[in-house]
Amino acid sequence: MGSTSENRKCFSTRKTLSGFSAAKVSRKGCLACCTLMIVAVLLVSAVTCADEVYGMTKTKHVVLLGASVGNAWNIGALPDRVAMARGYRFEYVGEYAFDKTEALMKILQRTKNKPDAIFIKECAAYFPGDLQEYQRLMKGWVQECRKAGVIPIPTTVVPVVSSKNKAMKDRLKDFIKTLLGRPTTATQLEGIFQYNDWIKEYAAKEGLTVLDLEAPLRTSGNDRSLRADLHSGDGLHLNSTAYGILDTIVVPTLDRVFKKK
Repeated sequence: MGSTSENRKCFSTRKTLSGFSAAKVSRKGCLACCTLMIVAVLLVSAVTCADEVYGMTKTKHVVLLGASVGNAWNIGALPDRVAMARGYRFEYVGEYAFDKTEALMKILQRTKNKPDAIFIKECAAYFPGDLQEYQRLMKGWVQECRKAGVIPIPTTVVPVVSSKNKAMKDRLKDFIKTLLGRPTTATQLEGIFQYNDWIKEYAAKEGLTVLDLEAPLRTSGNDRSLRADLHSGDGLHLNSTAYGILDTIVVPTLDRVFKKK
C-alpha cells in the first residue's frame, strides 16, 4: 500500500513539473513571438515615417539640364560623394545655349527613363542677354514640365568673379571693352543678378523650389560676385572646392521639393 501511495505521489509530482515546464516554455515562446512582432512593427513604422518625411517611396530620378558648368559638376556621381543623395538618381543633359527648349522637350517626351524632376540651369556666359526673352522661355519650360508631370526646378546662375578680383590683364580687357562699348564683367554680373532676382520672385509666385547656386558661392552678402578662390582660372568656370560646396545644397533642395508633392 505504501509503495502504491508513493508511486502516485511521484507520478503527481512529475505531472505537475511537466505541466510547469510546458507552461514555462509556452510563455517563453509567446514572449519571443511578441518581441519579433514588435520589432517588425517598429521597422515598418520607421520606413513609413521616412517615406512620409521625404515624400518618397522609390528612388527619384533627377535630370540636370545645363551647359559646361553643369557638365563639370559630374552630378551623376553625387550619390558616391554625398551619402544622403543615395535616395536619388542623377543624370546630366547638356545644351550649350540659353534656349534649351529642344533638349527639354526630348526629355519630357521620353517613354522610358523619364525623370521625376529637372534642374533647369543656365550659364553666366549667356549674360548680359535679353532678360525678357529669358523670362518668356523659362515660363514656357515650367508649363511644359508641368504638363508632362515632371517637376521643374529653376536654378539661379552662378556669378562670375568681379573685375576688381581679376588679374591685371583681365582688368585691362574690361577697360578696353568699356571704351568699345562692349559688355564688361560689370554688365555681365548686372544681367546675372537681374535674372537671379527674377527667378526667385517668379518661383515664389508659382510655388516652385529654386536651387540657389549663387548664394553659397558669392563673395559676401554685399558682394554677390563669385568668390575669388572658387573659379578654375577664367573667372567663370568652377574648381573642385566650388563643386564641393554645391554638392551640399542639392539634397536639402530636393527634399523640400518632394515633401511638397
